[in-house]
Order: sequence, then structure tokens, then C-alpha cells
Amino acid sequence: ERIGVDYDGYPWIFGYQGPDLSELTSAKVVRLGKAIEAQMAVKSRNELALIRESCKWGNLAHRLLQKYTKVGATETEVSMRAGHEATLALMDTLGPLYRGLSMFSEGASAGYRGQIGRNAAIPHALAMNATFLAGDVLVTGAGCAMWGYHSELERTMIIGEPSAEQRKFFGYAKEAQEVAFRQMRAGVKCSDVDKAVRAWFEEKDLTRYWKHHSGHAIGLRYHEGPFLDIGDETVLQAGMVFTVEPGLYNPELGGFRHSDTVAVTADGLDFLTYYPRDLESLTIPA
Repeated sequence: ERIGVDYDGYPWIFGYQGPDLSELTSAKVVRLGKAIEAQMAVKSRNELALIRESCKWGNLAHRLLQKYTKVGATETEVSMRAGHEATLALMDTLGPLYRGLSMFSEGASAGYRGQIGRNAAIPHALAMNATFLAGDVLVTGAGCAMWGYHSELERTMIIGEPSAEQRKFFGYAKEAQEVAFRQMRAGVKCSDVDKAVRAWFEEKDLTRYWKHHSGHAIGLRYHEGPFLDIGDETVLQAGMVFTVEPGLYNPELGGFRHSDTVAVTADGLDFLTYYPRDLESLTIPA
């Protein structure tokens, strides 16, 4: 007898320290994690529709986040208000039809995860209820659980008139994302997308501000394979969905990263997120 599993026992991340499944059965336990992820990688038409719907409500939450962010407000009040109002609008629209079906979140959400001011230079910071100040660089995150599927929308915003250095790094991050976009289409390797971004960073002498790969697949899990990473040789296929998010992190200035959720097509990309990416649209009056 054989038992196919994605993991031999409870994942370590949840703190379980008991026996593995293979220790409790005489059957042969076969790890199918890679096969399961391969099945998840190419989305069906219905899966793409759910991710697109997720993007719509993440977009609303982000719009409200930007609306309520102002000098003197705090991270927690702005994030909670934006997510709450967007979720209420979602429920008014979809009603009892809506299901989150996610272990990560329920409803729409938007926030900063602590990437405010110089802390924006920490790619995965922690929310700390900072008070917004004029001159702050902000890195956002928004999305919505939709029948088990997820999306990711991130933007760099600036409070007040951007300085020359802020403008420069904002432009660099935006262009790095466009480098990745131009590479992505069916038949291209994930690694080649990341290599192109890294080569562009080298060309512009920006590698010292680089801290992570260019993106990851997204769907049933908020992060799933394959990855837009120099070490991932997976070939892009039509129907795969990725976040595209190369970033730059200057400890003296802050972090600069846009993230969009896109679907791969035969000749390019279908943009599922659609929030403005230009500096003028993302500048908040001080």
C-alpha cells in the first residue's frame, strides 16, 4: 500500500513535534509536494476569475488606505479602517455568496506591515502602529481572500513633495518592475526573469540595495511555487499567476517596491491588478 502526501507529518511551521506519518503506518508514504504544486501552478479559467475578483476588492481596500493616510494618523487606525470599509462594501455587493476560505485572512485588507519611513527599507517589517510624518516613504500591501484564492497589490507612496532622491529611487523601482514585465511570457524560464532584473540592477549600480527575488506564484497559497528566482528553472506557461515585485531598499531613505498580480499569456501578461503606478498618483499631500 502507498499513501500520497504533500508533507510527511504536520509542517514544522505550526510547531508540531510529534511523529511523522511514515512512523505510524506500514504503508509506503510517498511525498507528492512537487506534483501538487505543479498542479496548482497553471490556473483554470474559473481560478483566474476568482483571483481577478480578489484583485478588485484589494484595489478598493488600497484606495481607502491611501485616502485615510495623512500626517498625524496612525498605521493601525488607517489599515483597520480601510480593510473594514472595503470588506463591508464587499459584503454589501456579494452578500451570503461570499466565502473567504483562507487560512491567511478573511475579507479585504490593506496596510503597511511596518514599512513606514526608514523602516520601509526592511522588506518584511512588522506593523508597529507608527504615526505618519511628512516625508515618509510608505510601502503598502493589499488583497482579498476570495473562495480560497489570493492576490497581491503593493505600492510605494510618499507623504508630501518627494525629494530628488525619493523620486530617483521610485523611478528605479518602477523601471525594475517593467524590466521583469518585459521578460515574462510563455516559454521563458523563471530564472531568466530574475536574471534580467539583476542585470539591470548591476547596470545601474543598484545591487547593494537589492534584497530578494523578483516575485512568486500566488493562488491558493499567498506564496507558492514557482518563483521568479535565479535558481528556479521552471518554464512559464500560459495560465500561471505571479506577483512581480523587484524592490530596492536604501537604509537612509526607505524601501521602494510595487507588486502586481499578473497572469502569463502566450505573448505576454494579463494584468490582474490595476492600481496606478506613477509617482503623482501615489503622492499623498502633507
